Amino acid sequence: MCDKPACPPPPRCCPPPPPPCRPPPTLWQKLNCVPCNRFFFFLIGAGIGLYWDQLKKEAQKAAEEAAKSPKEKEKEAKEREKKQKEKEKADKEKAKADKDKAEKERKEKEKKEKENKGKEKGKEAK
Repeated sequence: MCDKPACPPPPRCCPPPPPPCRPPPTLWQKLNCVPCNRFFFFLIGAGIGLYWDQLKKEAQKAAEEAAKSPKEKEKEAKEREKKQKEKEKADKEKAKADKDKAEKERKEKEKKEKENKGKEKGKEAK
């Protein structure tokens, strides 16, 4: 390297460490960090925006619901009830089919075990 005092120091990849006589940053100084605050305020703003949008949608649904006539409300309630009954019926049928399938598999497994035991006894007798 150069021995002259006028030569600039070699470039560094990171900033130099703070001098030892300087006090460490306080909590307030850490909280007052600009990049951290930008991210924090962005999250708060996005949350408020999502909440506001949800409120608007709920208000719109409530207005549409209030504008409907009582006959339409009854009709929709009957449709919802009918769909719920169909769903429950389908669930019961599916549960019954699963139960039948499990029972069938169990019987087949027992049958195979009996055959295997019979074969083992036949081999032992020879």
